[in-house]
Amino acid sequence: MKKFVCTVCGYIHEGETAPEVCPVCKVGAEKFEEMKGEMKWADEHRIGSAQGVDEEVLEGLRANFVGECTEVGMYLAMSRQADREGFPEVAEAYKRIAFEEAEHAAKFAELLGEVVVADTKANLEAR
Repeated sequence: MKKFVCTVCGYIHEGETAPEVCPVCKVGAEKFEEMKGEMKWADEHRIGSAQGVDEEVLEGLRANFVGECTEVGMYLAMSRQADREGFPEVAEAYKRIAFEEAEHAAKFAELLGEVVVADTKANLEAR
């Protein structure tokens, strides 16, 4: 029995061939890779791995990216307000929460491959 992993969501399918459609994220069989030798982590993010999936899935990923970015700004603003009011511990907590939200946004950015590419030089030139 072979194992195939969805490169978008990490779903693992057991069978002789990859499924026609991922039951989790609905991408086609072309997004599955046969697992050979060393196991890869399902949460490993590769830039642009969601490219070519159903447009509805992409819209959801984009919406989540925007939402996470919005939360970063919101928590940093809350941190600044807490500092102004003399609550440095609360300010620091909000900064840490903002960083967690930034991590989430980064993962969506990697999946989408629209605002970052798999080339550091190109990323530096773009920004």
